[in-house]
Amino acid sequence: MEDTCGFEEVRELSPVLGSLYWRRTQLPTKLPISNMASSSNICKSFIKAIQSRRSIYALSKKPILPDAQVVQLIQQAVREAPSSFNVQSSRVVVLLGNQHDNYWKQIVPTALRQVAGEEAMEASKSKLEAFAAGAGTILFFEDGNLIKGQQEAFPQYASSFPIWSHHSSGMAQIYTWTALETEGYGANLQHYGNLTGETLKKVYNLPESYEIQCEMVFGFPEQPAGSKTFLPDNERVVVFK
Repeated sequence: MEDTCGFEEVRELSPVLGSLYWRRTQLPTKLPISNMASSSNICKSFIKAIQSRRSIYALSKKPILPDAQVVQLIQQAVREAPSSFNVQSSRVVVLLGNQHDNYWKQIVPTALRQVAGEEAMEASKSKLEAFAAGAGTILFFEDGNLIKGQQEAFPQYASSFPIWSHHSSGMAQIYTWTALETEGYGANLQHYGNLTGETLKKVYNLPESYEIQCEMVFGFPEQPAGSKTFLPDNERVVVFK
């Protein structure tokens, strides 16, 4: 068969609420021809989904899904994200409605003023207003206590666990981002957490061990993503046989 995913263990991409992301299944390594064709179609759908996932900054609050379905979508995407030793260290806080607005209109501006001054805040004002115009914000954290536990349990890998934690968070982010895109949302990733992390713990009574990684702003895409250039594939992927 040509144009197959090439997986020894085929994973089924399942539309959950119309979205695509991995569902782990125990399928035989040798599939009937009909299943191999289906696998090829699934692979094409997945590639199309990740090709469509782009940074979109012109967002609005026009409704796409009810809040409960958005939350379920995020839960399922985070659940399926892999992590080293299956530690499942990623934690997510979803801000909707007034809480989303408050983050970009109050919490982030206050933090910017305190750290960088009024001039820096004014320079960022239009960007923050654009983020506030979106429908919601997803705050991605990693639970530092779980990472420390892994370091103690496996001291030979102690220096690697924080790196692997970032890998896990990144995969949770891309799963979530792609799932949102397949439902018609636009999104972009921001990094104001170094300014707001401690405030967020106080406002939402989060554990001290939560280490913020980023914010994902999402909403109705009012404009398509801009053009994107790519380096030649052979500069990024090298094959040896």
